[in-house]
Parts: sequence; structure tokens; C-alpha cells
Amino acid sequence: MRNIIIDTDIGDDADDILALGLALSTDQLNLIGVTTVFKNTRLRAKMAKSVLQLANREDIPVYAGCEHRINGEENDDKEIPCQYQGKMDSQLIETEHAVDFMANVLMQENLTIVAIGPLTNVATLIKEHPELVKNIDELVLMGGCYYRHVNEWNIICDPEAADIVFSSGINIRAVGLDVTTKCHFDGDYLSQAQDNANTGLKKILIESCDAWFNKTGFTPILHDPLTVFSLLEESDIEYNQEQVRVELKGQYTTGMTVCTEDGIWGKTTNNPNCLVAKKLNYSQFVEFFLRNVFLK
Repeated sequence: MRNIIIDTDIGDDADDILALGLALSTDQLNLIGVTTVFKNTRLRAKMAKSVLQLANREDIPVYAGCEHRINGEENDDKEIPCQYQGKMDSQLIETEHAVDFMANVLMQENLTIVAIGPLTNVATLIKEHPELVKNIDELVLMGGCYYRHVNEWNIICDPEAADIVFSSGINIRAVGLDVTTKCHFDGDYLSQAQDNANTGLKKILIESCDAWFNKTGFTPILHDPLTVFSLLEESDIEYNQEQVRVELKGQYTTGMTVCTEDGIWGKTTNNPNCLVAKKLNYSQFVEFFLRNVFLK
């Protein structure tokens, strides 16, 4: 069993809460804590706590983390996430800061951090506690796009933080838009999930899918659940070793995750810093997600 912390910007796109649902459905992962990042992290933490309560996992602590970018640029830390419900306000979260929690755990044991939001918390941990980097077994992140010219949301929300992380020497596995955008949770998959939403946890997952659709007109794409899935024995994902850099200065390209030229020409990258997801059986994964989160 792998000890993990999930670092999330839960509350907007439905995929964060669906990823939490998947992590709670398996006995292969020991979720020892949830941390929140980006904008109103306290409300995000209350939302995560509500999900854990519905899953009868109130033993898992939740910590609010960094609201603003690591370069000092401020975000709207009063913004209410679109999936937040007033009844969640009564949830009690831990008073300790998320980065302090991560550091305290890493002083005692090695663990995997699953980052499915902007990388501000992780970058702050690296800056404040560089001696603990060696205790991170793996950083598994949803972020970036490595084989197409696309600025991905989690990276562009704090590209300076992403640059710190990719330059840190941590063992990184990246699940980016190259693979996640093909994992649609719609049609018969979503209908079956709605028909089997017979617990409090399943109901709030469906409510989050509905809230996202009402805001955007889009059904969920399983970006973040695929990142959790990559940790499981059942996952069958192909990866490339890449040397990745984060663009910080371009007018149109800021936040892009750029692979070195060697990988493009089929050569072995001399100094890889990241394992990048490249290919998987998409329908098999979506069926796995449906079966384990909604049909059990």
C-alpha cells in the first residue's frame, strides 16, 4: 500500500472530486491527508472534508494551503468555487498550513504526493524545506501538455511554481493533456453513474458533475482520476522519459511544458527529469473508473 497526500484545487472542474472518489475506492492507496491550493483554499478544504465525511473517512485530515502564486502575484482568495454548497461551511478543517503538514509528514516517513492542482504548495515545500525533497518517493501530477503546443491550466495558474518543481530533482511522473483529454465521462458512462448514485458520496460526485455542466456546458473529462489511476496495479500506461522545462516568458507560450529536442528526434534524453504519460487504453480506464467508483 502506497502512502499518499492529494494536493488539489477541488471545487471548480468536477475531475478533482472524482479523483478523490477514486482514491477512496481502492485499498492500494493509503490516503493520509488532503491539502488544497489556489484561490479560496479554505472553502476548497471544507468541500474536501465534506466528501471525506460522506465516505465515512473523517479520520483523514484536510489542510488549506497557498492561495496566491509563488511569485507574489495575488489571486482572488474570496472567490467561491462553483461546486461549493453552503451546508459545507460547518465542516471543521485543520488549522495547520498545508505546507507545514507536508513537511511534518516527510520528516517522519517517505510518501507520494499526488498533485492535481497548481503546484504552489509543492514548490513552497521545496523552497522552505529543500532537505525533505529526498523523502518524496514520487510526485505524480496532473499538469502540462508535452507533445502538443497547449498551455495547460494547472501549470499556467503558477508557472513559476511549476518551474521550481521540474527543476527540483524530485522523481516526477506527469499525466498531461496528451492522454487525459481522451477520457470523457459522458453518454452511457455518466448515465450509469447517475442511475447508481445510491450513497451520499456518489450523490455529491454526481452533483459536482452537474454543477460543472451548468457552469460550462461540458460533461467531465477524467483528467485527475487518470492521475490517481496511474498509481494502481491495474493501470497500463505507456511513458516516455523526458527532459521538461517550463516556459516563463513567452507572450503566448507562458506555462507551456517543453520537452527537449532529443525526444522529438527519437533519441534517448540525456538528463530526463520527468516520466511523461503518452498512451493508454482510454475506454478500459473509463470503464474501470465507473465500475470502482459507482458500480461497487
